Amino acid sequence: MQSKVFLMFPFDLGLELDFTGKDTREFFKEISARKMGVLSYDGKMFSQAEFSTQVYRFGVGIIQIAFELDSDLTYLASMSYGIEKIRVGKTGIIQYCQSLVEGLIQRAARYATYRYDKRLAEGEMFPIVLFKEPISEGAADFIAKNQKALFGFLAGEPDYDSLSSFVLEQDKIANYGYYENEIILIKRFGAMVYSEEASAIIEMIKLAYAQYWSMRSYNFILDHELEVSQKLMEHLPPYYKFWLIPNSYQRFSEEALDFDRDKISIVDSLYNVVANIPKVESDWHLRTVHQNVNKVFTIEELHRTVETKIERIEESYNSAREFLSTNFFILLDIIFFLSLIWSVIDTFLLWKLSQK
Repeated sequence: MQSKVFLMFPFDLGLELDFTGKDTREFFKEISARKMGVLSYDGKMFSQAEFSTQVYRFGVGIIQIAFELDSDLTYLASMSYGIEKIRVGKTGIIQYCQSLVEGLIQRAARYATYRYDKRLAEGEMFPIVLFKEPISEGAADFIAKNQKALFGFLAGEPDYDSLSSFVLEQDKIANYGYYENEIILIKRFGAMVYSEEASAIIEMIKLAYAQYWSMRSYNFILDHELEVSQKLMEHLPPYYKFWLIPNSYQRFSEEALDFDRDKISIVDSLYNVVANIPKVESDWHLRTVHQNVNKVFTIEELHRTVETKIERIEESYNSAREFLSTNFFILLDIIFFLSLIWSVIDTFLLWKLSQK
């Protein structure tokens, strides 16, 4: 079976980007493209592999490695769940991609409008197989005949031959193809495509995967912010330790301002992450595919999770500042009351002295 394999390695840039000048309307930008060395997996060698990198405005990059392959579904499934065993020369492919990330971030930094203090450093590979020829028996028959092997590839499941009918029924392989012999199969750990619109569909999958990764990076940042705010909340000084209140208030204000800068950048990205692939909005076929691809990566649910965390962090900072302000005013009231008492006592003593 002749196919082309695309291996996608996402990475968090820790940046928000703005492509200036003539690039202002671009949603992503290719910052590198070249031929690379020989790839190997399970005794097979793949020469003429192509390497390219795209960076998206919302601060995620995708390293793409593409190569031609002539093999059956068993081999493809094995490659999916053993993807970390693919080698570039003597180096594992994930380690190879990770070694390039810092240099790619530096190249993307010229487009940066904002930098985060923290960056998600995890790494994984997402394989996409593009069939170069139509399936002879038709899409439906092909999927029914090879259901387990296809599941093994799409889900990265090494024991796919042992899958029960319950699992296959509960987590059915859905073909998102719009036309009868079109194949668009996608799950969280892999995708297979045969379509006349293959290039646009692969770009949609890459975009959805980049969005998924951006949500993970935002969650990583917000988890850190939650941890910081919780630690600060645990050490809020009571009113009788008045000497600690100004310093605590200043620290909370600084952390809140830092969070506000992160929040503005995150919210701007959330509401500007839209498909900017030509023809999607005007083509019902591609629009339907795009909606289904986003569902696979649970983009909307992740979006809501990020918004909820932002709200909770804002509430914690606002509550803390309100608590400190209240304690400060209690302290002022106490000082005023003590001052009033001292004035009365002082007046009384002066009156007493004047009587002598």
